[in-house]
Amino acid sequence: MRDVSRTVTDVLLRNFEAVLANGIEADGIWIFGDMAFQDGDDVSRPAMYRELIWPDHKRLADWAHGREMKIIYHTDGDVNGVLDLYVEAGFDCLHPLEAKASMDIRKLCPKYGQRLAFFGNCDVMKYATNDLDLIEEEIRGKLEAGKATKGYAYHSDHSVSPQVSWKTYQVIMAMVEKHGRYR
Repeated sequence: MRDVSRTVTDVLLRNFEAVLANGIEADGIWIFGDMAFQDGDDVSRPAMYRELIWPDHKRLADWAHGREMKIIYHTDGDVNGVLDLYVEAGFDCLHPLEAKASMDIRKLCPKYGQRLAFFGNCDVMKYATNDLDLIEEEIRGKLEAGKATKGYAYHSDHSVSPQVSWKTYQVIMAMVEKHGRYR
């Protein structure tokens, strides 16, 4: 596993360097890992993550920061057990924060919100009900928690399903506009 992680990271860094060498100017990188399931980390213990994957995550973050870029890390599932290690690795932002996997920025922001930005966490399962009161409560609560931190970007916690009507989606966007404004 350590060799796979190291090799993937080497390839990513070579590709990122090639992109920059061709004149592309980037503000950051976005890497994907999907390290967990709904009921907890795939890496069952933080010590195993630190030993096998963390050094390469740190290398990626150091590479980005050394070029004045930010790094967003995408992982599905319940990663509550390794958030301190994500911060220590140097991730700037975490996405998508699956609500059904016990990720909740209302709980995460007070602990991590000055060290880590968040991107997502609005529960698509609530959107699928098309219950506008329930949806507005979800959006307002998550936006209020996120706005009190280092940074928050609205996003659903997963793909928006076909059960969400177009009318509901339009109202969702209006709710984001209404509740997402900083004063």
